[in-house]
Amino acid sequence: MAASPKNQTSSTKAKGVVINNVEFAKKALELHDIIAVSQFSRLQDLVASSEGVLDYRLAGGRSEDGQLDLELSVHGNLQLNCQRCLEPLSFELNIASRFLIVTDESAIPVLEESSESVDGDVLVAETQMQVFDLIEDEILLALPLAPRHESEFCNADGVLDELKKPNPFAALQGWKASKKQN
Repeated sequence: MAASPKNQTSSTKAKGVVINNVEFAKKALELHDIIAVSQFSRLQDLVASSEGVLDYRLAGGRSEDGQLDLELSVHGNLQLNCQRCLEPLSFELNIASRFLIVTDESAIPVLEESSESVDGDVLVAETQMQVFDLIEDEILLALPLAPRHESEFCNADGVLDELKKPNPFAALQGWKASKKQN
């Protein structure tokens, strides 16, 4: 599938979009589409529901210093499982990632403690880069390790109160202990 020039959008089937990331960036191309959450196979074990859609935009260009780069943004809402109460939790996904494109792995900048950091992540030049895989990787990296409701909105407090109620058999245990002493 060919990408469209900048400032235009393209309705694509994201799962099958393959780009040459160097040419994409050189020509300042852009992809924009909506993807169903159900299409992300690696995400399915982490969501409470595969309902919903995510909006993505991938734009090629050059950084301020003239290096080829890609900018990816992904927005939408995911239903995750709260790790306290195990009820669905609405998670607003807002990803904005930048990738510098290098010719090969040897061109990846080596970061030393005293040097400046690279602005963005690094991608090795590929003639057959799967856009869908890049999007799914970024979504997985953006998810919280243990999603939880804010404590005032979590149903776990009621469950914990239920667990703290006195055991009805505790009185029998005390009665049994007093019988042994007699």
